[in-house]
Amino acid sequence: MPDLTRQDLIKILAITNQARLSGVDLAGLNLSGLNFMDADLTRADLRRCNLKNAYLRRARLEEANLEGAILVSANLKEANLKGANLRSADLSGANLTDAIVYNTDLQDARMDRIRGLQS
Repeated sequence: MPDLTRQDLIKILAITNQARLSGVDLAGLNLSGLNFMDADLTRADLRRCNLKNAYLRRARLEEANLEGAILVSANLKEANLKGANLRSADLSGANLTDAIVYNTDLQDARMDRIRGLQS
């Protein structure tokens, strides 16, 4: 069971510019369209989350588990995804300009029309 609900996150994100959510369990939640700019989501469990159109610019997602997450049209510009698990994630149309993807697991990830990721 997730540590927080979507409503909890909306409240947290409304009162802080740099949410500290390191290690939090958010698995399976609908987080579409939320603004996680500069948030610390290091080692967070985001498996199967709907992050469609989420704003994750400069978010810290090191070692986060995003397996099966929906990141369609998400803004991950300058995000740190070092060591993150993005197996089977849908990154279609996502912006990964200047994102750190060192040692990121992208096995079976859908990456149609992504922007900014060097091949």
